[in-house]
Amino acid sequence: MATRGGDDAAIDRPRRRSGRTTAPGLKPPPGQSLARLAILSTLLLLAIYTAVAVLRIRQEPQTATLANSALPQRAEALAARLDTEAASLRGGLLATRELLQRDVAQNEVEQPIDAARTGLVATAGAGLAIGVVSEQGVVAVSGKGEGIDWVELARAAETSGRELWLGATHQPRPGLAVATLASTPKGRRWVIVAGDPARISLWLGKGRTEAIATRDGQVIAAVGGASPGDLLAASLGVGPEELKLDGGLVHGRRPDGQLIDLAARPALGGAIYVLAAAPSAAGEGAFVTSQLTWLLIPLGAAFLLGLLLLVQSRRVETAQQAFLDSEQRFRLAVEAARCGIWEWDLATDKMFMSDVTGAILGWGGGGMVDGGEVIDRVSPEHRDRVRQALSTAAQYGGFDVSFRVPNTQGGRPIWIDARGQAFGDGAGAYTRIIGVALDVTEERMAQARAQAAENRLRDAIESVSEAFVLWDRQGRLLMCNQNYRSFFSLEARLLKPGASHQQVTRFAQLAIKQQVPSPDGRKGVREAELNDGRWIQISERRTAEGGLVMTAADITAIKTQDEARRLNEEQLQRAVVGLERSQEQLSELARKYENEKVRAEGANRAKSEFLANMSHELRTPLNAINGFSEIMVQEMFGPLGDNRYKGYSQDILSSGQHLLALINDILDMSKIEAGKMTLKFEPLLLDDVTEDAVRLVRNRAEAAGLLLEIDFPPHLPEVEADYRAIKQVLLNLLSNAIKFTPRGGRITISAEGRQDPLGERIRISVQDTGIGIAEDDLSRLARPFEQVENQHSKTTQGTGLGLALTKSLVEMHGGALDLRSAPGQGTMVSFSLPVSQASAGLARIVA
Repeated sequence: MATRGGDDAAIDRPRRRSGRTTAPGLKPPPGQSLARLAILSTLLLLAIYTAVAVLRIRQEPQTATLANSALPQRAEALAARLDTEAASLRGGLLATRELLQRDVAQNEVEQPIDAARTGLVATAGAGLAIGVVSEQGVVAVSGKGEGIDWVELARAAETSGRELWLGATHQPRPGLAVATLASTPKGRRWVIVAGDPARISLWLGKGRTEAIATRDGQVIAAVGGASPGDLLAASLGVGPEELKLDGGLVHGRRPDGQLIDLAARPALGGAIYVLAAAPSAAGEGAFVTSQLTWLLIPLGAAFLLGLLLLVQSRRVETAQQAFLDSEQRFRLAVEAARCGIWEWDLATDKMFMSDVTGAILGWGGGGMVDGGEVIDRVSPEHRDRVRQALSTAAQYGGFDVSFRVPNTQGGRPIWIDARGQAFGDGAGAYTRIIGVALDVTEERMAQARAQAAENRLRDAIESVSEAFVLWDRQGRLLMCNQNYRSFFSLEARLLKPGASHQQVTRFAQLAIKQQVPSPDGRKGVREAELNDGRWIQISERRTAEGGLVMTAADITAIKTQDEARRLNEEQLQRAVVGLERSQEQLSELARKYENEKVRAEGANRAKSEFLANMSHELRTPLNAINGFSEIMVQEMFGPLGDNRYKGYSQDILSSGQHLLALINDILDMSKIEAGKMTLKFEPLLLDDVTEDAVRLVRNRAEAAGLLLEIDFPPHLPEVEADYRAIKQVLLNLLSNAIKFTPRGGRITISAEGRQDPLGERIRISVQDTGIGIAEDDLSRLARPFEQVENQHSKTTQGTGLGLALTKSLVEMHGGALDLRSAPGQGTMVSFSLPVSQASAGLARIVA
């Protein structure tokens, strides 16, 4: 956009016309100064005429009176008023057409009537009614349009071939009519504005012969004794090309032969004639009666003409004020609609714009600018579109274009809709365009947001699992989703927008088998069973605009659950009855169970106490047997004689030691169960305990052909534990490993230190390459008196207390036992011990 003085922030202002600017197409009536100048000029001319009259008395009789010389001014005033009135009518016409041509998603019936009402307001009272006519007939009428044949007016406008047609109405009274063609999304429509005949009739003077008519003789308004048709015939009798439209009189003859003086003025681009006429004062020879008469006539005429001009001056002032008031109303109506007015002179490429237009295009106000400057204000990508619209208007008369104007202040661009009508010189060439400019930026943004919102709404409606349908207040279909068509088995052709609610509902009822009210009694809610067996819940409610929205949710699963719940309740009721009958039996069984439990617990305690108390009684004879057997085996008091005695003594010693080990395990487990097992915690090295345990079983391992290894890291910390209990744990684990490992196998004892949140721990593992244990049997091994039944276990002896006793001893130290094994891959038994019994106590508290 070009700026002046090199200041990019400055905005050019268009060059103003001198004097007061008026709306395009409106011609102001002569001012008061012109009327006074006309009075003085006329008096001067009358003085000259008086002097010359004496000379003309001798030459020829005068054919007209001086009083008729005021007819041109009267015709001029009427033409000016008519132009002003027509401008107001055109404003309403353009406003209605603009609203009709907007692509607004409104109701098809309400949109034309709203546009007609807005256009009628824009006429500022000049319009009587506005009608919109399509090929099918009258679409909308706003105002007092009773008796007006709108279709006939539209036909006349179409026949004329003009974009902007001016003519006359005949019913209920003759009046001015203006029409234009609007191309809308619904098709071609004629917009017709009928002027108020009463307003036009008020302009016509009383006691005169005046008329307003079209060129083909259609009368708009007339007063006086002469027929308007006769006046038009008299004015056109001299030929249209000979009519004097520059302020002079036309002397004509009516069809009845009467001589008349008249003045004809074109209005509205020549489409309307304004006629002011008066009969000639005398015929031929009427002014040759006497020289005195011809001397007095100029003086009387001068007096009368001066008086007439004074009156006319007052009327001109009144007309001028009326023109200014009309212009003000026109401006207020246009600006209220945010509509700018402009006029483009195609011959000089100059454009006049109102203040609103100038503000929209980025200038500070209205005025006259070059057409090139206007094109430069348009965004580059839209300039060709504007030039094409100007070219089209120059050829066909219609101007309609939308374009964007960048904002020079760094703000957002502005969208403008420009509409106009071209006018020419009457020879078919269009030389200027008059139109309006609307800032439609907000409308464009609103349309985009509305379209996006509508798309999101449609997507949301389609995505819901319920059926959805919306009707307007007239019962016409607005929208529905696929689930609605699917639920009620409706064809797509029945669900076009605008379909009748009654018709669609009739077909939807065919898919319903039965209907029942909602179980909770909610208003507008019911349940229905479809023919395919499904159940749906239908909900209907009115919208704020008076429409109707209906949703239907599939509740088949809920109905099925309700039926299943009902059956379950019946079964449950029967079960409750049965349970009540067996309640007494259960109470009796519970009482017996409690008694048996007390007896069993007492027997178990007695058993444990008996075994604990019998420890000395059981061990004393075994110690004697083992001691004497060992003496005999070692032959401490001399040889036995026969070597078989020595073998028998060895068997007695082995059996006694084995029996003692079994009894010790049983007694230890009994002590643990009875809570009589006590441990003596003291610092000890696991290396020493392990060496002692390995020393006791090494001979057995070597005899079984097994390799026994110790893999301890150096510098293991001391642990607080019971020496005898830890040694017993290691002996039990090593004995089991030796017992279930085939010859040639390996047994490894390893240790490692670990740190956990409750303190440092030592983990000791005994790994063998024995027969292994199945996963299902691992959970049973640590139970008292449990053994795994397999071919190898049948050849070994034991009570099954080894691992159970080991687990109990480890847990009494605050540790944990872990078994991992697989058949044929060996077994690893690990146990962990806390370094400090203080951390073990904390672990037991946390557990």
